[in-house]
Amino acid sequence: MSNLTAFQRKLVYVGGILLLLVPIVLLGSPPDANQEPSRKRPGETEVRVKAGSGGLLSRLRQQHELGEVSLGDVDPTSSTMNLLLLGFRGMATSRLWMDAQDQQKRKEWAELDSTIKSIVLLQPHFLKVWHFQGWNLAYNVSAEWDAVADRYYWVKHGVKFYMEGKDRNEKFPDLYWYTGDTLGKKIGRSDEWKQFREFFRNEPDKEQFPNGFDPEVNPDKKDNYLAARDWFLKANDAADQYNNRQRIMAEPLFRFYPARAKIDYALALQREGNFGEESRAAWEEAFDEWANKYGREEFDCPIGRVYMEVTEEEAQQFQAADQDKPEENLKTLHWVSRYQDMCNYRYWRTRCKIEGESDMAAAHRALFEAEELYRSADFDTAISTYVDGMKKYEAMLEKYPDLKDDDNTIEEVMIAQLFWRDALRIVEGAEPSDEEDFPLKDMWIKHQNRKPMLLEEFQRRQRTGGRTI
Repeated sequence: MSNLTAFQRKLVYVGGILLLLVPIVLLGSPPDANQEPSRKRPGETEVRVKAGSGGLLSRLRQQHELGEVSLGDVDPTSSTMNLLLLGFRGMATSRLWMDAQDQQKRKEWAELDSTIKSIVLLQPHFLKVWHFQGWNLAYNVSAEWDAVADRYYWVKHGVKFYMEGKDRNEKFPDLYWYTGDTLGKKIGRSDEWKQFREFFRNEPDKEQFPNGFDPEVNPDKKDNYLAARDWFLKANDAADQYNNRQRIMAEPLFRFYPARAKIDYALALQREGNFGEESRAAWEEAFDEWANKYGREEFDCPIGRVYMEVTEEEAQQFQAADQDKPEENLKTLHWVSRYQDMCNYRYWRTRCKIEGESDMAAAHRALFEAEELYRSADFDTAISTYVDGMKKYEAMLEKYPDLKDDDNTIEEVMIAQLFWRDALRIVEGAEPSDEEDFPLKDMWIKHQNRKPMLLEEFQRRQRTGGRTI
């Protein structure tokens, strides 16, 4: 080499470089990109990788699903940010988290939104980023606004944030579940539930949404609970398709949410005063979803696989090969009972069946209408309607005595008693004593210890007319 001229040495170096490039290209060339119309957001394009393209390392990453692209939609900006920061990504991320907290305290919402987007660029596959910030936007940030429409905007912003997280991490069922949970609970059970549920079907911003609904959040213009059910089903499908367990709760609880969303939908119809055919059909569908679908879904336990909707005769089918051991039957029934207790299976099965009966709907309707009459100061009619409703309710409780210990039933009965007694005081100057006979007397006397707490709910409903589940 020392005998070579400077020019010759340069040629050798160039040749060596070219020679080394050959294995680098063969091993490390990136996959080919293929642009397809997006299935996730209207008006966007999604970059997908052609299967089997690229160098050997790229093909191995695709084969064993080790690359970032195998997790979901990849934002090329994320990779650029990480490359520019080199080894300082952790420091930059920590700084951004602190900035986000400060901006939220100072109510700098536009800056907060921008900072969260930067955090996502640096940590696109860290699930806690999506969980915390989605919840923060939907619950904490929305509560800072006065106008209900503004609060709803930030609730939707949190939902859309979860949806973006699902696009980036489509193999993780957690983010599908968080999306459904926010659509169900935050929209359906918050203090502003009446307005939120209406806004979900009929957007307040007519200029931006002339069709009356947000196509990103509610493309099918469904009730919020039914839209939530769709996301819970997607969560279960993602867990099955990618064989990826969620990290939120026990599996029997996680899998029951599509059925529970149906129940919540039926409860919401009643809460809004709908006790007709639509409500009855909703309860029938909820029973079918609970007993015939979720109830037949199998779950692992230490002795094998069991499902909720099981009789003692069916329990024998779960046994080990040796059927001569009766204690095996007891073990199976023990695990079935444990799982049923975990998700309150027997109660919701019974509740769905009862609420689908016309007599129960008539009892609920009478108590609902009586409260509306009380609020309109028609106290005489309210009194007679309350008596009629409580008698019908009492007959149903005699038919299904297990409901007497149910918290929801106790609250409904006690609140009805409080309204009825207050109407009697207004009209007649006194309420019935415990020595007199009146409907639902046994429950009124038995649950006097709950009266102080329920008085607060009674007084709140006197003022606002708002009902809670």
